[in-house]
Amino acid sequence: MANPSDVFQAAPQKRRRWGLIIFLMLIGVLLVGGVLVMAGLASLVQGGSVSVKPDSTLVLKLDREVQEAPPNPISTQLFGAKVYQLLEVHAAIQRAAKDDRIKSLLLDVGDFAAGLAKLQQIRSDVEAFKKSGKPVYAYFESTGNGGYYLASAADKVYAPPTADLLITGLYAEVPFYRGGLDKIMVEPQFYHIGDYKSYSDAFMRKDMSDAQRVAMDAILDSLYGQLVSGIASGRHLTEEQVKADIDTGMLFGPEIRARGLVDDIWYRDQLEAALEKANSNKEGWNSVELNDYLKDHRIDLESGASKSVAVVIASGNIMSGEGDGSNGNLGSDTVVGWLDKASRNDKIKAVVLRVDSPGGSGLASDMIWREVALVRQRKPVVVSMSSTAASGGYFISMGADGIVAEPGTITGSIGVLTGKFVTRKLWDWTGINYVPMKRGQNADLFSAYVPFSPDQEKLVVSLMQSFYKDFVTKAAQGRNKSYEEIDKVAQGRIWSGEDALKLGLVDQLGGLDEAITMAKSKAKIGKDEKVRLQVYPRALTVFEALFKGGLKDAKEDLAEQDLPEAVKSPLRQLKAMAPLASEPFLVYMPERIEAK
Repeated sequence: MANPSDVFQAAPQKRRRWGLIIFLMLIGVLLVGGVLVMAGLASLVQGGSVSVKPDSTLVLKLDREVQEAPPNPISTQLFGAKVYQLLEVHAAIQRAAKDDRIKSLLLDVGDFAAGLAKLQQIRSDVEAFKKSGKPVYAYFESTGNGGYYLASAADKVYAPPTADLLITGLYAEVPFYRGGLDKIMVEPQFYHIGDYKSYSDAFMRKDMSDAQRVAMDAILDSLYGQLVSGIASGRHLTEEQVKADIDTGMLFGPEIRARGLVDDIWYRDQLEAALEKANSNKEGWNSVELNDYLKDHRIDLESGASKSVAVVIASGNIMSGEGDGSNGNLGSDTVVGWLDKASRNDKIKAVVLRVDSPGGSGLASDMIWREVALVRQRKPVVVSMSSTAASGGYFISMGADGIVAEPGTITGSIGVLTGKFVTRKLWDWTGINYVPMKRGQNADLFSAYVPFSPDQEKLVVSLMQSFYKDFVTKAAQGRNKSYEEIDKVAQGRIWSGEDALKLGLVDQLGGLDEAITMAKSKAKIGKDEKVRLQVYPRALTVFEALFKGGLKDAKEDLAEQDLPEAVKSPLRQLKAMAPLASEPFLVYMPERIEAK
C-alpha cells in the first residue's frame, strides 16, 4: 500500500511536469510561428507586383551565380543570397523582347560564376533580343573572360576610365593528391575503365598521364577557340587581335578603348544619362532590374497554347534516393518521379530533359536511363545539355530521341571507376588498433581498414568491365552506332559539345530553344505553334521550403557564398565524391573540369 504522504505529494509534482511541457510547447509554437510570419511577410514583399514604366531599360545585373535548379527561396528571399535560375533569365529576356514597355537591354556585367555553355545560352538570348530591333548595351567596371564574352554580344560596350579587364584566357588546375596521401599513410585503391577516365588519377598518381593531357588539351583548345571567336564576332575584330588582347593579360581604362574592346569610356552616370535620352525619358532614366522584372508577367508568351512541353531539370551529382538538385545532389527517385508525372500528363506532348551533371552513381544513372526509355514509349524525349553532361550525365542523356548541346558543353566521359582509401597504416602509426571480424568471404570488401585482396580486386574490376560494356552498348543503341564506334570515342574521354557533334555523340548545337523546337518537331507540333512549358521542379515558396527542411540547405548556401574560389573548388570536389559514401557498392562515374 502506498504511503499517504507520497500520494499527497504526487499530484502537484505531476501538475508541475505537465505545466512545464505545455510551456515548452507554447514556446516552440511561438518560435515556429514567428519564423513562418517572417517568411510570409518576406514572400509578400518579394512576390509583390512590379510597376514597369513605359520606355524602360531592362537591367540584367550579372553579379551572381547562374544555376539550372530553382534556388532555395529561404536563401534568396529571407537572407538575400544572389542566385539566378537560368530558365528564369532566359524567359525574362524573351518576354522583354515582346514587351512594348521595354525599350532596351543593359548588361551590367561584374564577376559571376557560370560555365561557358550557360553563357552561350544567355548570349543566344541577347542575340534574339537584338532581332526585335531593340538595342543592347553593356557596362562593366571590372570583369573577366565570361563577363566580357557576354558583354561583347551587345551593340555598344562602355566602361569607366579606371575599369580593368581580365581576359586572360583559360587556365585549368588539375590537383594530384598521391604525394600528400603517402605522407599521411593513406593508400588509395582506385580502378578505372577507359584510358582517359582520369578522375581517380588525382588520388593514384603524382602527375598527369599522357591520356589525360591529350583530353585536357583538346578541351582547352575547343573552349579557347569559342571564347576568341565569340569576342571577335561581337566586337568586329580579327581573332588574331583578340588573342593579342588576351595575351596582354590585364587591360586598363583607355587602353581598353584603344584596342576596340569598348565603344567609349563613360562613368555610370554618363551611361544612364545617355540611356535616358535614348529612351526619351523626361523625368530621369526609366529602368527595371531583372530581379523585379521576373515578378512581372504581363507578357505571356504562351498565351493561347493548348499543348505543353515538359522541361525536367536534372542538375547535380547523381545519386540514389531523393534530391532535386538545389543542394547539389540529384536523386534518381526524384527525377524518375518527375519524368513519370510528365509522361502521364496528356497535355504534355514532349519532354525536354535539361542536363547539368558531372556524373555520380552508375546505379542511379541507370534508373533514370530506364525511365527515359519508358517515357519514350508515350512521347518524345529530347535532351538539352548545359555546362556539363558527362559520364553519368551522358548516361541519362544517351537514350533520348535527340540531344542538343552548347558548343561549350563538357560531355562524353563514357567510362567508370570505383575504389576506396585504405587507412590502416595511418591508424597503426597513431597506435589505434582495429580488430577485424567478418562472416563471409568479401564482408570486408569496402572496409577502409583492409586493402582489396587479389580476388577482390578481380571482382571489382570485373564488375566495372561489365558496367562499361553495358554503358557503351546502351550508348551505341541510343546513338544508332556500332559498339566499336562508341568504344573508340568512349574510354572515359571528355569532349566539348563542339567536338561531340562531329563524333555523333550529340545531334545539334544550341540551347533550350533549339531543344524545344526539336521536341515539338518529334511530337508533330508545328514550328510556330505556341506551347506552354511545364517545369520540373517548380520553384518553391518560402513556406514550402521551410516544411521541406530548406533552412539547413540555406545555411549551407550562405556559408559557401562568400568563400574564396580556392576554398569553393575543393568543397565541390568533396560534394562530387559524396555518392561514394552513400551506397555500399557502386560504380562511380564522375567527370569535372574547372577552367578559369
